[in-house]
Amino acid sequence: MALIVEKQNNNFRLLGQGFSTKWLPNTKSNRKTIAVVLRYLLNSEGKPFSTFQELSPLFESENRQAASQHVEDFRDCGEDFLDFLKRRRKIDEEVTEVVKKVLREAPLLENHEIARRVNLELGRSDIAPSNMTEALKQIGCNEIRETLKNQLKAGKAHYKESYLLGEMMDTLSCEVGIRAGFQGGPLEEEMVVSDPTAIRKLITPGIPIEEISSPLKIVSLMMTLYYHNVPLSVLGRWFKVNKTTVLRWILGLALALWPIIYKWILEKVKAKKVYVDEKWLKIKKKWHYWFVVLDVETELPILAALLPSRTKWAIRWIGCKLKLLKKNPERVITDGLAGYPGMVEGAEHTLCRFHHQQSVTRFLKKNFEEEGDIKKRKPLMKKVLQTKDKRTVKRRMAKLEEKAESLGIVRWVTNTLKKLPSLLCSVGSSKIPSTSNTIERFFRSFNRFYKTRGGFHSVKSAKKELLLFLVVYLFTQRETGQAPIEKIMPEAREMPLYKLINDPFQNLWEVKNVKQIPKMAKFALTEQKVAQ
Repeated sequence: MALIVEKQNNNFRLLGQGFSTKWLPNTKSNRKTIAVVLRYLLNSEGKPFSTFQELSPLFESENRQAASQHVEDFRDCGEDFLDFLKRRRKIDEEVTEVVKKVLREAPLLENHEIARRVNLELGRSDIAPSNMTEALKQIGCNEIRETLKNQLKAGKAHYKESYLLGEMMDTLSCEVGIRAGFQGGPLEEEMVVSDPTAIRKLITPGIPIEEISSPLKIVSLMMTLYYHNVPLSVLGRWFKVNKTTVLRWILGLALALWPIIYKWILEKVKAKKVYVDEKWLKIKKKWHYWFVVLDVETELPILAALLPSRTKWAIRWIGCKLKLLKKNPERVITDGLAGYPGMVEGAEHTLCRFHHQQSVTRFLKKNFEEEGDIKKRKPLMKKVLQTKDKRTVKRRMAKLEEKAESLGIVRWVTNTLKKLPSLLCSVGSSKIPSTSNTIERFFRSFNRFYKTRGGFHSVKSAKKELLLFLVVYLFTQRETGQAPIEKIMPEAREMPLYKLINDPFQNLWEVKNVKQIPKMAKFALTEQKVAQ
C-alpha cells in the first residue's frame, strides 16, 4: 500500500489507504516507532501490510534499508520498545577519543585490533570491529597523517608485513632457488639424499619397475596411501614402524622429487594466461592462505605460496615471485578478491562470471527479506551476463541501471558497472576463460587431502605436506585417465613413479616380505624446510 508523509510546522502524520495517524511531533523516535509498528502489522495471509520500500519515506529516503535497519535494531533489542528507544549508541564521544588515542600510536591497525584495544581501555566487551567504521568517520585525518608521516620517516610503518619482507630478503639474497627448482623461494635447510640416482630412476621413462629398490617402492606406496587419507598411525601399524618414521620417509621422498618435477614445469609452461586463487588453512589455530597460480593451457601449478595474510601486499608479492620465475602472464583470471587486479603489472584482469552470478544471490538475501522481492530481481540481475554477445550485455546493463533505484539495487549496479570491463572481456570469447572453475577443481582435490588433517601444527610442516600433495596430485590419473603431468610430459606414463602411484599393487606383486622395511634406514632423507 502507498504511504504518504505529511508535514505541518514541526509535526508529521502518515496517510495510507483507508487510514491515517494523528499529528505527532516530528522526532526520530516517533518515526522509528511507527515504522516498526506498521512493519509488524500483518494481513490475513500473515504477511506484513507494508514493505520496507513503502516505509522508507518516513526517513526521507527512497532506499528500503532506511526502514529495514530500524526493524533489525528492534529485533536486536529483544523486540522491546523501551529498550529500542533508549538504545545507547556504541560510538559516542568517549569511544571516539579512545579510538583517536589508539590510532596516534598505530595508525595502520586493522579494525578488529582497534576494537580490542578500545574495549580493553574502557573495560567493555560490546564494541565490535564493525563499529570502528562509524568511529573512523568521526575522526579527522590531519593528526593521524602526521603520526604516519613520522613513522615512515623513522622506518617504523611496515603494516604488519614483516613475514613478507623477511621472505623477500631471503629470496633475493640466496641462491637456493636453483636447488629448489625455481628462483625465488628459500630452502631453509640442506637436504641430502643418500642415493640420488635411485630417486632419478623413479621418474625416468622406460626404467623397469624391477630396477627400483623394494624400500623405495614401499615408500612410494606409503606416500600414495597418505595422499588418499590413510592415517599415519594406520600406515605405521601396517608396516611395523613408528608413524613419525612414516612421515619422515614420505616427506623426504616428496621433497627430493619436487625440485626436479617443478623444473620441468617451469621449462615447458609459458603461463601467458593464469588462474589465481587462495585456500585458507589453519596452522596453530591461526588462518594462513595457500595461494596457487595455475596455467590456463596446461592446468599445472606455476607457483604456490603459503602466506599469513591475503592483503594486497601479499598478492603483490605473488606477482614479484612470478617475475623472479620469469613468468609474465598477459591475463589473470580470478574470483574477484580486491588485490588481484594489481598482482601483475600490465596484465589484463578477468573476473569469473560464475562467482559474479553467485554474488547476485548473496546480495539479494542480504538486502531483501521477502522471497517475492528476491524472485522478482534475481532473473533480471543474472540475465545481464547470460548471453554470448557483448553488445547485449551492455544493453541489458543500461536498462537495469534505469530501474536500479526503483528496484533498490543501486549499490549492486554501481559495483557491477565498475567490474564490467573485467567481466565483459570473456563474453563470446573462445580464448579467454569465463570462469575459474579449473582452479576450483584443483582446490577440491586438495580439500580431500586436507580435510582429514585437522590443520597443520606448524608452518614448516604445512609447507612440506603441501609439496607432498603437489607431487602425488601431478602424477595421479583423473577421471579422463590422464595425470596432470602428462600435459607437458606424455612419456610420464612410462615412469616407475607414475605406475606406483596409479597401480601400486600390480607393480608391487613381487615384494612378498614387508620385513625388508627396516633396510630403508639406508634410504635416509634428512628433513628439508621448503618455502614456496
